[in-house]
Amino acid sequence: MMNPQQVEFEIIRLSSVLEDRVSDFTRNIRAAAEAEADWKRAFATAMIQVIESHTGSRMTVAEREARVELLTADEHRDFLVAQAVAKSTKESLAALDSQINALRTLAANHRHMS
Repeated sequence: MMNPQQVEFEIIRLSSVLEDRVSDFTRNIRAAAEAEADWKRAFATAMIQVIESHTGSRMTVAEREARVELLTADEHRDFLVAQAVAKSTKESLAALDSQINALRTLAANHRHMS
């Protein structure tokens, strides 16, 4: 079992890690938003190109969307990866918060026992 000084040190250490992780999350969520905007812009541009290049020919909605998806696959992948990184960072924040709360409970128990 940890003594009160160890608990305090660990709370301070994890709080510092949490601060850094919040900065990471801010950066990652912004990157995900920018990647999504890039993908949506590329998707719209590709949709216009597909429609214009196939004017007069018959194409189903599914065929048109498939062509657009092929043209924007890289941007879509970049968005999905950025979104996954942001989600992972958010889950890490929650885990750190849980650890800090558990240590606070332990610190309170130490105070109560003293």
